[in-house]
Order: sequence, then structure tokens, then C-alpha cells
Amino acid sequence: MKPQTLRLKNFGPFIDETIDFSKLTQAALFLITGKTGAGKTTIFDGMTYALFGETSGRLRSGKEMRSLFATPEDETSVFFSFEHQQLRYEVERKPEQLLAKRKGEGMRKQAAKVSLTIFDEKGKEIRQLTKRSEVDQEIKELLNLDAKQFSQIVLLPQGEFRNFLISSSSEKETVLRNLFGTQFFQRFTEQLKEKAKNKQKELDHLEQELVLLQRQFSSYEEKQPAGLQSFETVINEWKEYQDQVSTRLASEQEVLEQLKEEQKISETDYYHGKNQKSAYEEKQQLLAEQQVLNEQQQVIEEHQRWISHYEVAQQLRTPLERSQEYQESLTTQESEKQQLIIACNKVTSDLQKWQEQADVRENLEQKIAKMSQTLQEKQRLIPVADTFREKQSELSVMEKKVSGLQQEIQQLADQQLILQERQQTSQTVLATQGELQEKQLVYERLRLEGKRYCEQQQHLDHLDKELVKNHQYFEQTTEQLVEKQRLLEQQTHEFNQCKSDWAKQQITYLQTLLIPGEPCPVCGATEHPLTPDNRESVQENLAVLEEKMVQAEQSIEKTHQEIGRKEAEIEEINQQLARLSQQQVETSQQLDQQAIYLNTELKATFQIDVQEDIVQGLAEIEKTLNARLKEIKKAEEAQVRVMEELASNKEQSEQIKAQQMLHNEKIQRLQGEMAGLSQQLGAEDLDTLVKEADQLAEQSSKSKQELEEQMAQGEKLQQELAVLTTKIEALTEQIEKTIAQYEKEQRKISSFLEQHTDFSSQEAIAALLKETVTYENRKTTIKDYQTKQLVLSTRLEQLAHVTYDEKSQDLTVLSERIEKIKQHIEEQQQLIYHLQQEYKTNQKVIMEFTTSYQNSQEQLDELIQLQQLSQTMNGENPKKTSIERYVLQVYLQEVLQVANEHLIRLTKSRYQFELDEEVGSYRGKTGLEINVYDDEAGTTRGSHTLSGGESFIAALSLALALAEVIQAQAGGITIEALFIDEGFGSLDEEALEMAMEALETVESEGRMIGIISHVRELKERVLQQIRIDTKGSGQSEIRYHFG
Repeated sequence: MKPQTLRLKNFGPFIDETIDFSKLTQAALFLITGKTGAGKTTIFDGMTYALFGETSGRLRSGKEMRSLFATPEDETSVFFSFEHQQLRYEVERKPEQLLAKRKGEGMRKQAAKVSLTIFDEKGKEIRQLTKRSEVDQEIKELLNLDAKQFSQIVLLPQGEFRNFLISSSSEKETVLRNLFGTQFFQRFTEQLKEKAKNKQKELDHLEQELVLLQRQFSSYEEKQPAGLQSFETVINEWKEYQDQVSTRLASEQEVLEQLKEEQKISETDYYHGKNQKSAYEEKQQLLAEQQVLNEQQQVIEEHQRWISHYEVAQQLRTPLERSQEYQESLTTQESEKQQLIIACNKVTSDLQKWQEQADVRENLEQKIAKMSQTLQEKQRLIPVADTFREKQSELSVMEKKVSGLQQEIQQLADQQLILQERQQTSQTVLATQGELQEKQLVYERLRLEGKRYCEQQQHLDHLDKELVKNHQYFEQTTEQLVEKQRLLEQQTHEFNQCKSDWAKQQITYLQTLLIPGEPCPVCGATEHPLTPDNRESVQENLAVLEEKMVQAEQSIEKTHQEIGRKEAEIEEINQQLARLSQQQVETSQQLDQQAIYLNTELKATFQIDVQEDIVQGLAEIEKTLNARLKEIKKAEEAQVRVMEELASNKEQSEQIKAQQMLHNEKIQRLQGEMAGLSQQLGAEDLDTLVKEADQLAEQSSKSKQELEEQMAQGEKLQQELAVLTTKIEALTEQIEKTIAQYEKEQRKISSFLEQHTDFSSQEAIAALLKETVTYENRKTTIKDYQTKQLVLSTRLEQLAHVTYDEKSQDLTVLSERIEKIKQHIEEQQQLIYHLQQEYKTNQKVIMEFTTSYQNSQEQLDELIQLQQLSQTMNGENPKKTSIERYVLQVYLQEVLQVANEHLIRLTKSRYQFELDEEVGSYRGKTGLEINVYDDEAGTTRGSHTLSGGESFIAALSLALALAEVIQAQAGGITIEALFIDEGFGSLDEEALEMAMEALETVESEGRMIGIISHVRELKERVLQQIRIDTKGSGQSEIRYHFG
């Protein structure tokens, strides 16, 4: 990729500047120079933003790069074109920004926009992309880099690479991790540590479970095995005990079955005797009840005769009820007929009176016809009078409008004078805008410096906290080291004691091997108190002591390792404390210098002294500037409004005058129309006509209503008379039918009384039929009596053979015997239940114990493997190299291999990089240390021993190599441009000469190299220059200089 053109519009300090890289053709090396803060690095920010939508340092977004000098109407945009493989790419990107509305007042938010256009070698457009996702994807596929990688490859911060060259392995690891993305290995090793820690917790938990399970195993005698035993011993003892429980359980089951058989026999005898006694008692009770029923026989027979008499009378219930109903109906019908006759006579009289008033109704009809004729004449004149009144009202309105328009013309003239005065006031305020912009630019520069001051202050506070934290950690680690050393002394003492005990037991064991009668090789005695019978116990003691010695040696070795780790940690902490103290001093000095600079600038520009609180002083200045800005913005808005209102004032005045002329013409036309209408009306006016017409309409309506009511009254009377006559005739016919039905029922009653002489009258029958409740109760009584008789006789027949001898069967003895057997059974069942539960619980414990033990062994194997893997991966190995640092060694070797090609060429084969393979005193200094081999001296020495010019060349070689390796790994296109940011100010004359020779050597390889620097000597050495000049207001302009 070769840059061609970069155009920055309202971007940073640039209003509209274009950098044409094609003009830099005299040599590949050029200089970008200017004052500090002029915008040198902004050029590279513009390229990065155009390609990726973010700045090189990611400190500010695109919309934050909008120029402070941009007007609300001007857009912020970046245009960047470059060539690759004979194709030309043009990308333009605009950030999200607030712009003035195209119509009306106020601001509008414009969304971010981007476009990418691709041209062939002849300049013909191949395709264009306008969607952000498509453009970003196309550039990503073309470059195969993100913004961060692009910055690392194209912009080389030379000073940072010199620091990287002499930094420790730990510091290099942090930088290389971000460059090559090896965070995965770091996370992997941390996860291994955490996994091993969790696995240890799981193993401890399983061991605790085994202890608890041993305590849960219960024996019937409540005895537990004493001392520590192996897994197989514990399981065998438990299984042997379970077999004993199982055998005893079977024996107790047999005893329980025998008791149940005895209970069954006793209960059979008991219940047989009990049933005999119950049957005999029941028979005696039934005989007593039968005697009571026999005594009720006479009453039951009396009830049966009464029921028979009642059921005969039931035959006359329906005729009696119907006869009563017909008699009541006749009384009601006669009364209703009499009322209808009275009503009919009254209606006949009212109808005769209505017919006599026929003349009155005829006169009323004539009066109504006359009033209707007069009303029509009045209604014809009302529209004419109404039109006349409307014209009259409209004429009055027009005259008022003409008068109002004249007043508006005068008001507009007065407003014009006021607007002219406001315009003069706004122009006075706007005259101070230039001065304010200059102060605002100075403030923005100081604000950024103040921001860096605050960041430095925060960094200093962070360093203070880190120092306190490291001091505390140092004290804690020292205490832990002392504790580990005490533990080591204790463990060593225990090991020596155990070793002494083992030696004593070994001597005892050798004594058991002596043959009786032969002299002891030590003391010469021929009698030996210890016999071979004691040999087995001595061997067991020796085995236990040997096991303890092995465990003690392992503990001592583990403690030695922990002490070594603590000593390494203390050494690393001391170095960290020294480094932090140095950074604290340097940061404090930088803060003092920044405070002096800010105080000087603020006092010179804003005449304020902020010795105590720089941030507060900047905030007050910002508040003042914002207030002035708001005042100027209000003045601008007021100026625009005044101009608009003056134009509107003039336009309104002309419109009002035109309306006034139209209204005068309409007044003349209305006066002519009103004269014609007045002739038609004569002396009549609208109010009189309307009033008379309303009165006539009301009178006519009342008369019509009165006539209609009289006619309706006659029709109603005729209808009522016809209805009443019909009802009387129908009711007369119904009365005759009811009489015939009543007489028919009476004949039935008389016939019944003649046949049943035991009933005296129909009233007596009616009284008897009212005894319904008595009838039902007596029927129920008879039915219950018959049912009881049947049940008693049937049951007595069944119990006829039952007899009972109380002396021959003693139920009390049998009951006591059954209770004793039940008690024995319950006790036996509880014993069996206890044994079953104990067996079941123990079996569960055995299964859980076996499973937990197997799991613990598996967990132990995994833990050992994890610990070994974690220690190896984390650098706890002879080479003190973690897996991540090993991977970074591979990357760094690749970088150094490429860097050596540049370094050998730039130093004429004197120097080349070597990766230090020696193991350092601790991990922080092992694995990534870079040395330099000096061919002239024939020795290898540290990179920090290089001189200023040599270190610049070494750092340049390393930076070029790192850029090439990252680019190669990304698989993107070759980028033929390189920018070196600063790094020259600290070089003396000789070192600067070496640096320039090195850059000229790199230039000869065909790569475009841009140096971003303000060093004076470079202006004399580099012929092609892009100079960035600042105006007094803070704006920057770009110009070319060719020496």
C-alpha cells in the first residue's frame, strides 16, 4: 500500500488541508515538522480514521476530532487515497456530528458516513461501497489488519522501542503479549492454577467424607475399630460384621414367626367364645323387643281401619275441589260483568256529548286556513330582510377591518425602528468574536495539557498506593518466610527424632535375629532377651517409622521449595519497590514542570494565578469562555432573527396596504346592494316580520293541535264502546258455561253420598280429606311395625339353637394371654427393624465409602498431574520459563532474526541481536532478555551498554522487524510507508549522525519514510519537508518545503 493523497476538512487543527504524497518524489525520506501541538501526529490520525474509523491512539473518537474552528454549516471529513497492485482506492469518512439545519433554525445530528471507491489502472471506476459494514470488511480483507496493528506497523514510537530493548523479561512479556495476542496462554496457565486449587479442595472434601463415613458405620455392640486402617482392612471388617448381622436377623425372624402362630391360635379361641356370648345376648334382646311389638297390635289394627275409611273418601276429592273452584269463579265473573256495564253506560254518554260539538270543530278549521295564508306572506319577506341585515353587518365589519389595517401599518413602522436598534447591539457583541476564538484555542491547548497533568497526578497517586501495597506485601511475605523457616526447623527436628527411633527399632530387629547361645557382636552377651516371636511386631514398627520418615522427607522438601519461592518473591518485590520509587520521583518532577508551565500560560493569557488548584482554574476559565460563547451565539442568532424580522416587516406592510385597497372596493359594492333590498321591504323590518310569523305559526299550531285532540277523542270513545260491548257479551256466555259445570259436579257428589251412607255430608268428607298428614303418619307407623315384626321373626329363627355357658369359657384369661403375645411380637419386630436398618445403613455406608475412596484416588492422580502441569506451564521448572514466555521466545526469535538483517546492514556487520539463554536469578529476568553480540570485541554484552546512536539503530532495526513480522503474520498487503514519531530529541550530534545514516540506508530499500519531529538539526538534513505552521488562533496550515 502506497499513500497518495490525504485531505483533512475541519479535522483537528486543520480547516481544509491536503497532503499530496506524490510530490515527495525527490527522495523516499521526508520530514513532518512543526511546533508541539501543531498537529503533526494528527496527519497519521487522519489516515487511521479514514481506514478504520478510529484514531491511532484510540484516545479520541472521530466526532471528537471535529475542529473547534468549524462553523455549524461545515462538515468534518477525511479523504484518503492509496495505490495497491495497480489499483487506486479512495476512502472518505465523516464522523457523527452536529450541523446547522438546512432550513430554519437549530441544529441537526448527522449520522456517520463512509464511502470506498476503487479505480483500475486507467482511472475507470470499478465499484463503490457506501455501507459502513461493507467498507470495513473490504479494508479488513485488503489490509488484513486492525487499527491497532496498522499503528504498530506504520507508526513507530522510537523512544518506546529503545525502552523495550533494555526492559526486563516481565516488561517485554507484557508488550509482546499485546502485540502477538498470547493472552490465551496466560489465561490457560491461570486456569491450570485455579483448577489445581479446586481439585485440591475436592480431594480434601473427599477425605473428609471418608472420615465421616467411617464414623457413620454402626455396629450393634456400638464398637468402632481403633487406629488408622487401610481401605481393604476396613471394608473386610465391615463385611464380616454385616454377615453376623444378617445371620442374627434370620434367627430373629424365625422367633417372630413362632410368636405370630401362637397369637393366631389364641385369637381364634378368644373370638369364638366372644361370638357365642354376643349371639346369646342378641337373642334375649330380640325376644324382649318382640313382646313390645305384640302389645302394639290393637293400635295398629285401629290405624288400618281409619286409613281404609280415608282412602274411600279420596274418591270424592276431585269433584269437591272442582265444585269449590266453579262457585268461586261464578262470584268473580258476576262482579266483573257489573263493572263492565257501568263503564259502557259512561262511554255512551260521553260519545253523545262529543257529537253535539260538530259546529265548533268546523269553525276552528276555517280559522286555521286563514292563519296559514297570512303566515306564507310573512315568510316570503323574511329572507329579503335577512339578506339586507347580512349586508349591513358585512359593511360594518369591512369598515372596522380598514381601520385595523391602518393601525397595523403604523405598528410595523414602529417595530422597524426597534429592530434596527437591536441589529446595532448584536453587531457590537459580534465584534469581539475574533479575540474570543484566540483565547479559546489557547484554552483548548491548556485543557489538554491540564488533562495530561491530571492523568500524571492520578498516576502518581496510583504509584503511592502501589508502593504502600508492595510494602505491605513485602512485610507479609517476610513473615511467611520466617514462619516457613520455623516450620522447616520443626520438620527437621521431627525427621531426626523419627530417624533415631528407626535406628533403635532396627537394632531391636537385629537382636531378634541373634541365635541363642552365640555371643552378640556388639556386647558379647550370649543370652538374648528378645526372641524371634517379637520379630513381627518389630517389623511392623519399622514399617510405620519408615513411612513416617518418607512423609517427613517429603514435607521438608515441600517446605524447602516454598522457602525458595518466598525468597524469589521478596527479591522481585524489592526490585518492584525500587522501580516504583524511581517512577514516583520522575512523575513528581514532571508534575512540577507541568504545573509551572500551566501557571505561566494561564497568567499570561487569562491574567489568573492558579497556584493551588490548576483544574479548578481551568474549569473557571472554561465557564467564562462558555458564557462568552453563549453570548456570541445568542448575538448571532439575534442578528439572524433581526434580519428575518426586518424582511418580514416590510413584506407584511406591503400585504396590509393591498388588503386595505380590496376592502374599500368591497364596501362600495355592499352599499349598492343594500339600496335595492330596501326598496323591496318598504317599511317592514326583519325583527317585526320574524315576530309576527312566529306568533301566527304558534297560533296555527295550537289550533291544529286542539282540532286533532277533539277528533282523536271521538275516535277513542267509539273504540272503547265497541270493546266494552264485546267483553259483556263474552262474559255472559262464560257465566252460563260455569253454571252448567258447577251443577254437573254437584250431581256427582249427591250420587256418592247416596251410595256411601257412612258419610253424613259433603262437609264431613271435606273435613276428613284435610287430614293428609295424619294419613301419611299412620301409614308409616304401620309399615315400620310390619318391617320390625318380619326382621325379629327371621333373626329369632336363626338364633333358635344358640345357648351359652359363662363358666365354661373365660374370655378374660384369653385376652390377657393375647396381649402378652402381642407385646412379645412388638418387641421382636422392633429388634428386627433395628437390625434391618443397621444392615441397610451400613451397606449404604460401605457403597459410599467405596465410591468416595475410588474417587479420591482418581482425584489424587489428577491433582498430581495438574500440579506438575501447572508448575511446568507457570515457569516453576529448571529453565524458569512459562508456556506463554516460551511461545513469546519463538516470536521474539523470529523478530530478532529479521531485526539482525537490518542491524547487520546498518552497523556494517558489527552488531547482531542474541536472545539470552541463561537462566536468571528469578523468572522476571529469564527468557526474553536481549543481548548484543559485538563482532569487533568478539563478546556478547547487554543491550543497555549501547551508546545513544547505537541504541537508536538497534531500536530502529527492532521496530522495522516487529512491523514486518506482524504484517507477515496478518497476511495483509505490503505497506510501503513508515512514520517514525519523535525519538531524536535526546540524541547528541554524533548519535544523530548515526541515526540519519541508518535511515538513509532503510530509505534505499524503496520504502517511504516520514519522520515526525521538531528537532532543528533534522530540518537541515532532510530536504523534503511537510511543515505545519500555526496561526495565532490555533489553526494549522500545511506547506511543502524542498531544500
